[in-house]
Amino acid sequence: ASMIELAGRRGECEVLIVGRGGGSLEDLWAFNEEVVARAIHASPLPIVSAVGHEIDFTIADFVADHRAPTPSAAAELLSPDCQEILQQVTRLETRLRRSIQRDLARARERLRWLLGRLKHPSRQLHETAQRLDELERRLNVACGHLLRHKRADLESIMARLQRCTPAHRIREVLTKCAAVRHSLCSAMHHRLKSSRQQLSIQSGRLEAVSPLAVLGRGYAIVRKLPEGTIVRSGAMVKRGDQVEARLGRGHIRCRVEDTVDE
Repeated sequence: ASMIELAGRRGECEVLIVGRGGGSLEDLWAFNEEVVARAIHASPLPIVSAVGHEIDFTIADFVADHRAPTPSAAAELLSPDCQEILQQVTRLETRLRRSIQRDLARARERLRWLLGRLKHPSRQLHETAQRLDELERRLNVACGHLLRHKRADLESIMARLQRCTPAHRIREVLTKCAAVRHSLCSAMHHRLKSSRQQLSIQSGRLEAVSPLAVLGRGYAIVRKLPEGTIVRSGAMVKRGDQVEARLGRGHIRCRVEDTVDE
């Protein structure tokens, strides 16, 4: 329903097909929802409902402007047949030529009738001939104008059909994909650069508070052996105890000779 409303607001198409291929009743149930029916009814665009197969009916079929038995039939309904248009133009041209020929034949017949009734109709004959020439000229102009108009319509339809070809749509999609890919790569590069900067900052902070950094400035961590207990004061050891001092680089094992607890 939201997509139907969005299409109506954007107005980028002349007609909208609402449908899907065949499926079970549960698959097609979305087209029986009240919100979908109201969206179809309120749409400013003409809507063709093409849900399931020919035997499937949904509420959307009854509120849409037109129902097609299948999505393929809906596409055929909305896509003009170029060959049919050419045939129609040919039929119109033939009908127009026949109409012109009938008008000319009636005019000639009337001219012959007038000639038969008048003994010296030179002036009237001249005027009639002029009117006949003018009629023929106007008919030819009208015929040419109609043909040009129909050809222009046909060229417009052909141009629209070419814009809807799969190749054109594929080129558009590829262009959009390339733009999205470039955008994603730029975003990932920026995010990676930012993460590296944050990592460098955090590493510096960790290095500043690291015990190893403190040891590197001349301090040591002393453990009592064999327990491995950290010695925090002279009272924790006595003369003769074995201790191990962890330096910035390496270890030293020592024997306690004396203690001073300050």
